[in-house]
Amino acid sequence: MHTRYDVVVVGAGIVGLSAAYHIKQTRPDASLLIIDRNAAVGQGDTAKSNAALRDTFTSTVNRTLARSTIDFYKHVQNELGFNLNLDMVGYLWLLSKRQAQELSTVEVEMQRQGTRFRTYDVDELEAMIPDLTLRPSSQQTKLMGLEDVEKGLFGIDCGTVAPELIARFYESELRKLGAEFQFHTEAKSLQLAARRSLGINGEPLVWQEKFFKQIETNRGPIPASTFVLSAGTRTPLLLDPVGVDCMIKPRKNQLFQVRAPSLQRLLNTKGFNEHDTIPFTILPNGQVYFRPVRRENSVWVGAVAGLGRPFALEEEPIAEEPYYTKQIYPVLSEYFPCFINLRPTNMWAGFYDVNSLDATPIIARIENCIITTGMSGSGIMKADAVGRIAAALLEGRDEATLFGNRKISTAQVGLVNRAVEPEKFVI
Repeated sequence: MHTRYDVVVVGAGIVGLSAAYHIKQTRPDASLLIIDRNAAVGQGDTAKSNAALRDTFTSTVNRTLARSTIDFYKHVQNELGFNLNLDMVGYLWLLSKRQAQELSTVEVEMQRQGTRFRTYDVDELEAMIPDLTLRPSSQQTKLMGLEDVEKGLFGIDCGTVAPELIARFYESELRKLGAEFQFHTEAKSLQLAARRSLGINGEPLVWQEKFFKQIETNRGPIPASTFVLSAGTRTPLLLDPVGVDCMIKPRKNQLFQVRAPSLQRLLNTKGFNEHDTIPFTILPNGQVYFRPVRRENSVWVGAVAGLGRPFALEEEPIAEEPYYTKQIYPVLSEYFPCFINLRPTNMWAGFYDVNSLDATPIIARIENCIITTGMSGSGIMKADAVGRIAAALLEGRDEATLFGNRKISTAQVGLVNRAVEPEKFVI
């Protein structure tokens, strides 16, 4: 563990693996080590995500990152023959009249930018999804203030994927390229040093030029020429003590698996996609959503945590069943009665590293440290693009080339000269 590496990547989730992969491709002779506190790749928040992909963004940056990454996954599965369980089932937003009016300008922007989507009126939705209640009318509905479904907005180039298979792809390629892995290795702190040490007590001092010398871990220090921090919500734990503000906060993400015969017709919904299943679906109220998982004959259910849910980091996050029964289920069962009396058969929780400034990934270089953070729940759908930008930063390039020969300025997603449009279509 005392060997000096050219590059040390902290975090073996999707983003860290992507960064390591593209750096190793750029510098095949560089010694590269990936460390992770877990026992294998992709076992942190990557394994606990809803693993969905979409390109329905209004921000040029978000759309570019997502589209290139989705296209890369298609390439891996279709051309390279590495199965990722990538299913382009689409995203379906069920919108109230109020939401439809609010998103009318978003539709215009997405259409102008070439994002493929279509809309459905209530008659079409009623015919295609017989399990959907368009106008909930129970007493509970009135008490909750649930709104009628007025319209459906369907993102075509969207879908689901298996994050563990993406992680496995990157790992297998990295091992072929000679990268090393060290698991059960937790990064504790970053150690700074003066570039020109004068042997003065307390170095580096405020007036000295500094660099990152090594990373302290539970298994000893690891020196390197360059560090890549892809530690998700734990990134501030490493950067705050050295005075770097990466502008992210941890937000808990909980998912609940539901399986029952009453959901079979929902799973076999026809007309939206070639898989003849219900798309990834977002309900009008409470940001409740669900995704089909036909391979396990189940549905995963969650909700976007917002106002009222704290920013807080737990060492071992546990899903809270009352979050399902009191906050998700009341909305879900009113719009889709096929969920009535159903309880989770499994549940899990992880975290989003939320960029509280603009909810767009941050890929920046500070001295000899590259930061990839602030995925804000879209790490899987943007990971490959983020990794390519990290590799470009290591090479000192002002522009990164993403999959499909798309170009993006590295400074645009950095911390200093950041130029990111506010995203208007946030799930």
